[in-house]
Amino acid sequence: MKITLERLRYKASFNKQGYKELDNGNIINTNEKLFDFWFGYYKQSLSQSVSSNAFDYLKDKVTIVARHNDYFVTAMSDTSYTITLPSPNSKTYHVASINPDYEVNGYDTIVLSQTGGTSDNTSTSTSSSD
Repeated sequence: MKITLERLRYKASFNKQGYKELDNGNIINTNEKLFDFWFGYYKQSLSQSVSSNAFDYLKDKVTIVARHNDYFVTAMSDTSYTITLPSPNSKTYHVASINPDYEVNGYDTIVLSQTGGTSDNTSTSTSSSD
């Protein structure tokens, strides 16, 4: 897949999670923005997904491409880093996996997993025949 700057149409923010203690002693989570970056959505055909045995893995995840940044690689193993996407996906994600490109002007392919709760929506389908 050839990636060019024109594909990076959306702006997301890279954040660092932390906490803050309020005057009353309560502790709240914070999400401090470190920087904004441009990205594009990565589309994969169904045959590519199945052939790579990644269909179930990618089912509830978002895959993006962005210019290489070492912070993305660090975020893979440090869940205190998050990425917030713009609307309509204005949710916060962790980096689930990354395919970094360390070349000059390289592009990383990043798989994001939603933070909080579970993205594992298990549904049971039953079929009946009349």
